[in-house]
Amino acid sequence: MNINNILNGWKNFMDKSEVSEQLAVDRAVHCLDCEFKEKGALMYFKDTIKEMEGYKCTKCPSLIKCPLSAKIRSNNEKCPIGKW
Repeated sequence: MNINNILNGWKNFMDKSEVSEQLAVDRAVHCLDCEFKEKGALMYFKDTIKEMEGYKCTKCPSLIKCPLSAKIRSNNEKCPIGKW
């Protein structure tokens, strides 16, 4: 996980551009039933993709784990287990 990638994801989360939202939807499909998607107590954000709201990726190499709302919207981020 690169901090710039997550910052890019948060920027895209806030902007809600059509391109970043389509990217997020395409990626979220792969995260829906992932065994490494976990509800996070500290990271809860209202998301247009309700299935990602409040979830984090436990395979993310960062210490705090990546909130999926930002991770799926980052242009340069990748799924740590290769799903997208």
